[in-house]
Amino acid sequence: MPKNTHTAAKEAARILADDEGIGYAEARRIIERWNAHQVPTAEELAAADDLPYDPVLHYAVTPPSEIPGWVMSTEDYPMRVDGPSPYCYAHKVQSLAHREQSATLSLYARPSIYGPEPSLIVQPFTFAPPAETRIPGYGHWGNCWTVELHDAGFRYNRVSHLAAPGWSATVTRGADPSAPCGLRIAHVDGYVLFDDDTPLPPDWLARTRAHPEGVPVFAGPGAGLPIPAQLDKEEADLMLATADMIAARIPFTVREA
Repeated sequence: MPKNTHTAAKEAARILADDEGIGYAEARRIIERWNAHQVPTAEELAAADDLPYDPVLHYAVTPPSEIPGWVMSTEDYPMRVDGPSPYCYAHKVQSLAHREQSATLSLYARPSIYGPEPSLIVQPFTFAPPAETRIPGYGHWGNCWTVELHDAGFRYNRVSHLAAPGWSATVTRGADPSAPCGLRIAHVDGYVLFDDDTPLPPDWLARTRAHPEGVPVFAGPGAGLPIPAQLDKEEADLMLATADMIAARIPFTVREA
């Protein structure tokens, strides 16, 4: 190993050890594994960038020709008393204050970026509260949800450099680049964050191998503050610091249709 490469690996391991609170020897093994990681090639990225992508048109021309509301725009988490919203993943959340009560969040997943990396945001489109309760609205249930995720290994405050233990995401491509992909994000202990269809751009999918530990996945809001439609890194870091979001880095596997 050339001296400059050896020195760079030592420095990278030192920084990783400090950032993640792990020993230097473990950090050095991780850095060596990262150095062996195969990132997408320039040719792969260029080919993905050239693919047409128009999910709105796909939904419009494909029976039943319905465009999910969250594809067009987001709402401020309105209450829905007649059950989960269509084209969403229904996730039941138990109240932390009243364990006998639960609400259903209608979750959707949307691609985003975090600095130079692809990222994913999972958030509610609507929520269905218990039939009879004095518990507040979405802010309460969002907090309960993100506490669940914290218990399962997600983090407030920052995006880790390392994959969250036990978590994985599997994408099954749609029949064409604009078709929704199957997306399942789950923990080995059985906790499922998301398991439904969602449009994911080909260029975004091609970049899920950019980081050897996976893709930052954000969930929220946890304290009621809506997530902006366009979320830049500074806003993301602020929302993590205020517990309005929670995040985990999760390895993605992309399969063909």
